[in-house]
Amino acid sequence: MPAKSTKKSANSSKKAANSSILADTNITGALSYFPYFIGALAMYFLAEDRKAILKHIKYSVLLAFAAVILMILLNQFFAWVFNLAYWGFSAFLAFKAYKWEQVQIEILDTIEDKIEETISKK
Repeated sequence: MPAKSTKKSANSSKKAANSSILADTNITGALSYFPYFIGALAMYFLAEDRKAILKHIKYSVLLAFAAVILMILLNQFFAWVFNLAYWGFSAFLAFKAYKWEQVQIEILDTIEDKIEETISKK
């Protein structure tokens, strides 16, 4: 009899390990939009299913790269305004990813395709 209870608790501990927050793709997709490369890098290394959230990671990296470049180039006031807009847009995309809505940004897809073409030509 004790052997059954031990086996049962071992199975329940495996289920608990499999139901971690990083196994849920909508949560990891949303967390990948944490601003300035932090979320994208963390979810790339920590998420259990990278293929499911790879598009979110790519979008997050491209947005962060554009934000950093524009904030370096812009005046102090405009950089501050753009920073707020970037945080708001990241929060909006994270909300869409969490709600399982399709996140599709044509401009970023075009940029991603051009980058891949440039890399493949070399």
